[in-house]
Amino acid sequence: MKNKKFLYTTGQFAKLNGINKRTLHYYDEIGLFSPEFKEENGYRYYTCFQTVQLELIVTLRKIGLSIDEIIRYQQSPSGASFADLIAEKKQFIDKSIQELLNTKTFLEQKSNKLSLSLTAKDGEIEVITLPAQRILLSGPITGAYDDDDFAVAGEFSLRLKTIFGLYDNFGSRITADQIINGNYHDYDCFFAYGREDIEVYDTMRPAGTYLRAFCIGGWDKIETVYQNIVKFAEKNQMELFGYAYEEGLNEMTLQDRDDYITMITIGCKKNK
Repeated sequence: MKNKKFLYTTGQFAKLNGINKRTLHYYDEIGLFSPEFKEENGYRYYTCFQTVQLELIVTLRKIGLSIDEIIRYQQSPSGASFADLIAEKKQFIDKSIQELLNTKTFLEQKSNKLSLSLTAKDGEIEVITLPAQRILLSGPITGAYDDDDFAVAGEFSLRLKTIFGLYDNFGSRITADQIINGNYHDYDCFFAYGREDIEVYDTMRPAGTYLRAFCIGGWDKIETVYQNIVKFAEKNQMELFGYAYEEGLNEMTLQDRDDYITMITIGCKKNK
């Protein structure tokens, strides 16, 4: 045997490479990765050159290769077979990265809404400025939330899942004219927010000034909130225009229906 001065015991090699000692024993048992030298008394020794081989195995496992696939590669390693192996898994890696990014975006959207819900006050109306926002729209709805509207919701949900994978909950849209005329239940369609990294959307919510109000409780209270929005606009010499966007803020933490928080955002401008 070579000078033990240049060899590592299983424990030393495991510590050097940040891997569990029992994992090295298992890899040896199944023929995936074995020590360079084994003594009759059972002691095993690895060389520093084996670190590269172990790193390759760990990397291949991380990108989804099974132990059997790695063993088959090791039986006839070559540049060509390695390239084929990586090409096969590249699509898997790209898909995994995109799924993680989608999950991150989804969680950020939920976190932002929950932050708003923590400061929401029932009936509060405020003037805010918003940037332009991409919007996706469903087919038309009546606002009766009957079988036809639920069918539209199902189709819209499937479309959003196809585009985004994970998506935040969608809301309802109603024209400002309907609100001004007291038709608080004549909704236009369902809507969802688009994303800057995905070139799919149906319209833009323009940048500008908006009124934002919160309704805490059942949907039967929303009519009162709209009435107060109209009064607020008149008192402050504002004109409502465009659409009102309704969206829930706290579905993921809701314990009682009376705690449901709806946020309403509607375009406004100063009367000339």
